[in-house]
Parts: sequence; C-alpha cells; structure tokens
Amino acid sequence: MSAVLTDNLPLLAGAPNGVKKLRELILELAVRGKLVPQDPSDEPASELLKRIAEEKVRLVAQGKIKKQKPLAGVEEAALPFELPVAWVWARLGEITNFGTTTKKDEIPDDAWVLDLEDIEKDTSRLLQKARFYERNSLSDKNSFAKGDVLYGKLRPYLNKVLVAEDDGFCTTEILPFRCHGPFVAHYFMVALKSPYFLSYVNAKSYGMKMPRLGTEDGRQALFPLPPLAEQHRIVAKVDELMALCDRLEARQADAGSAHVQLVQALLGSLTQASDAEDFAQSWQRLAEHFHALLTTESSIDALKQTLLQLAVMGKLVTQDPSDEPASELLKRIAKEKTRLISEEGLRTTARDDVPEAEHYFRLHTGWASCRLGNLARFIDYRGRTP
Repeated sequence: MSAVLTDNLPLLAGAPNGVKKLRELILELAVRGKLVPQDPSDEPASELLKRIAEEKVRLVAQGKIKKQKPLAGVEEAALPFELPVAWVWARLGEITNFGTTTKKDEIPDDAWVLDLEDIEKDTSRLLQKARFYERNSLSDKNSFAKGDVLYGKLRPYLNKVLVAEDDGFCTTEILPFRCHGPFVAHYFMVALKSPYFLSYVNAKSYGMKMPRLGTEDGRQALFPLPPLAEQHRIVAKVDELMALCDRLEARQADAGSAHVQLVQALLGSLTQASDAEDFAQSWQRLAEHFHALLTTESSIDALKQTLLQLAVMGKLVTQDPSDEPASELLKRIAKEKTRLISEEGLRTTARDDVPEAEHYFRLHTGWASCRLGNLARFIDYRGRTP
C-alpha cells in the first residue's frame, strides 16, 4: 500500500487541496495498519497491553499515580474499523494518564512555556519556543516532561498535537500525557492527528464558540494500538511520506506564484491592445490556451476583472464613427442637471473639469471623461440627495 501511495503522490497532490488530503490519507492508513507491512515476528500488541497494565499496578502501589475509575470495556460491535491481527483496540485512558495533570507553584524564569498559538494548526510545527521570563503568564500551567505527548483540547479540529522535545510548562488547554508502559510518542501523535480520531473528538467536543474535548471523553476514546516495533516503523514511514508532501507543497507554492505572474502578464497583454481588432487577435491567441491558463479560481477572477477593465477602456467592441460622440451626451446631461438645480434644488459639489493628467488611460475618439458626481444623483445615508 505504501509503495503505491509513494508512486502516486505527485498525481494525487495535483487535485484541489491535494497535499492536505494526502497528509490525511497517510495518517489514516497509518492507524489502520495499512502503511507498513506486518511482521509476524513482532511481539503482538496484546502482550504490550499486559505490560502496560502491570506498570499501572506498580505505579499505583508506589503512589506515583492515582487509581482511576474503570473504563468501559471494548465491545467488538462498537469498533470503528478492523485492525491487523497483531494490533488491539484500547481505551486511551486505559493505556495513558490522559487528563491527569501536574501543576507547579513556581516556574523558573528560563523554563519553556508553551501556549496553543505556538503550535501551527494541522502541521503541528512548533512556531516559537518562549521562555517564562518572556511571557511571565500568571495563569495556571500544566508541567510536562521531555517525550510527553501534548494534546490541544481547545478547538481540537485545529489538530494541534506535539511531542515535547524538552521539559516545560503549558497552558491548561494543552493536556500532556504518556503511556504507562513502553510506547513511541510520535505514533501516538500520528494517531491523535488522524482523520479517525479527529472525527471522534469533533463529535464529542462541547461548546459553540470555543469547543473543547472533555477529559472523560478523551479517556474513553478507542485507540488503535500496534505492536511496539511496528509503532517505530509507522513513524519512520510517516516521516518519509510527510517529507515528500513538504516537497510537493513547496513545488506547488513556487508553481502557484509563477502561475499568478504568468496569468497577470498574459491578461495584461489584452489591455495593451491598441484597438478592437488588435484585441480580437490577442484574445484568440490566449483563448487557445485557456485550458492551461485558467486552472485556478484566482485566475478566473483575474480574467473577469480584465474583461471589466477592457469594457471601460473601449476595447471589447469596435468603435463606430457614426455614433454620436459622448461630448454631446454630456451636454444633454449638463442641461438636465441645470434644470434639476433650478427646479428641485439639486446640490452638487463635483467639479466639471477633468484635467488630462487625471485620466487613467487614453480615451478613444468620441469618448469623454466626466466626474461621476456630474453624471448621477447620489443618495446619502440619511436618504437625502447631497
């Protein structure tokens, strides 16, 4: 499956929002056990689950963690999808300390303090690494340790999940957690960012303006747990494919910028046409390549704007020498305006003259320039004619 995906990355990325959808597909395949081959020699996740349970018992006995209330069992009929033979479904709160946080009364000045805005949505890139003395926030903070998974529970659809690269402190809207037994933190990050888990938390989130995932709902979440060795392989493959997505994205950004410049230049050639005949020839040349040129919404919008510009420049239709010149039309408009001023008390402040220096472009013979206030009656916000 991963080889097919890798071979078709450029093709899939070409679709609208292609790279974003590719990233989602990679994560979804990862949590379904479809991204890397299964290895029969791997210790099954059922054994890993036993070790996790034993470690929890030990930590409770030592007083390092509190005994949590039992979670609902995993019923086969309620499973979201089928996992590979060596995988198991587990409740997130069963295998991790999700929702159990530790706060410190004092935070060292040079401590790393993480806020949600420091994490980029979807990509989970760390945008900045601020120290306490730089922020000196007075609100409560959760402490975390290097290697913890940091889950943004506020507006979870933003997909902000990080693996801590150092010890630090974070806003209470970020929940640090770790597995009770051996685990690969970056696999847990992959699983929590997958479309499967996002669908779950979006359905469980509460609050209209600032939705968040409740702690108990997070603990009850069904988690696809692979063998420990496969967790490592999945993370390596995800990193490899995401790096390819980064390259495709960068290539698309460069291509997108070049495309915008190309569209602007070629459509600009239409406005440079000297007359309708010249415009018709330029239009015909461009029309033959519209299938390659007008491939984005922005390029179509640019064409619409160009057509409007061409219309007011008199380049969309052929000029007819027999037409009454606009100067005569202006005379009739001025005569009507004088009548309105005399009989209806029309007020106007628009100047009559339009110096050639103020013209936006050269007018055709027969056209004239006039201030808009001398052509039309405007109604102000009070419903009166100014």
